[in-house]
Amino acid sequence: MIVSFVVFIFICESFNSSKVYTWSVQYSNTSEHVPQILYPCNNTIEALAGSKLEITCSVLAELHPTVEILVYWLANHSYIEDYSNSARVTEVRTERREKEKSYIEVDLSFTEVKIKDFEIKFVCVVLSEEIDQERFVFIKPAVSNVASDIAVALVLISIILVSICMYKCVKYKHPLSYAILK
Repeated sequence: MIVSFVVFIFICESFNSSKVYTWSVQYSNTSEHVPQILYPCNNTIEALAGSKLEITCSVLAELHPTVEILVYWLANHSYIEDYSNSARVTEVRTERREKEKSYIEVDLSFTEVKIKDFEIKFVCVVLSEEIDQERFVFIKPAVSNVASDIAVALVLISIILVSICMYKCVKYKHPLSYAILK
């Protein structure tokens, strides 16, 4: 009952605020039909600063008409709209229905990953009458392929140079000469 009241208040507040968007999917009121967050899985992903990035919060729910499910992203306990005052980071919602299941996907879309994003905990939140779930994802800087290619090239060049030096040392080693004196 308390959870229902909290969800009701949250829904009412979301209608009064432009910061929280609701996404409704209906499911039955039994415990085996609670929504599940499929992704993210409390993990870390890699991205390059300046690149585009999309992270999907994927939720599985049963289709039965009784309860509303809210799905949204937070960035360090702030709504995404507050985190990125520009349109650099946005949420895009989609729903896919199958026979008795529904998949809610809320994409966190970055037009450009900034260095400050590497310090932020991004949390996918799912609220319903029966369950409140959160899963997080951190973004860490990816190792540039150029840097790793340069490192591999330096190692190969070093091996080649050492091989050449060893060959020259062995090849130019003078054999002992014997002189016959009369």
